[in-house]
Amino acid sequence: MRYFLICIALGLFLQCSIKSPEFTITGQRTALEQQVLGDYKQLMANAVSTTSVRMGSDGAQPDSPQRQAILQSVQNQRFNKDEIDELKREKVVGENNRGYLEVRPTTKYDENQDYSVMVDKLVNEENRDRRIIYQRVLLMSHASENEQDVYAIFANMQIDQSPPGTWIQLANNEWIEKK
Repeated sequence: MRYFLICIALGLFLQCSIKSPEFTITGQRTALEQQVLGDYKQLMANAVSTTSVRMGSDGAQPDSPQRQAILQSVQNQRFNKDEIDELKREKVVGENNRGYLEVRPTTKYDENQDYSVMVDKLVNEENRDRRIIYQRVLLMSHASENEQDVYAIFANMQIDQSPPGTWIQLANNEWIEKK
């Protein structure tokens, strides 16, 4: 009988296993990325769903100048997106490691003044719009002490959204083509 109980206990013991719990450690940068990207998505969603309100007889308040600037920036980005993507495919512009567009001169850019003026205008407009949006997200995230990290997050976001073949600048300042 004793032998029988030992066999049953041993059988039960061998069928049981102890599994260690799984831990996911979220580093400070990952938490900051989640916060910044969440604030960015919220800002974009609000800009899409909001139209400009003028002071009217119903007493509605006009949008603040900051809000107007953000709405205008989002509209500009949407309007210019196709042209900018085309410039990226033509390898005339690339995404630098601070989240902004940068001109990567080509023969066409160097030899055609009208073309280079158009490229410079688009790049300047896009970078202005990004700067306005980035500054707002920095304020929303209360992340001004991590400003360089936030710009790196924006750079990664812009790279992810760029078509394959786009010039991208790595953290060590080296330029490569996106795969």
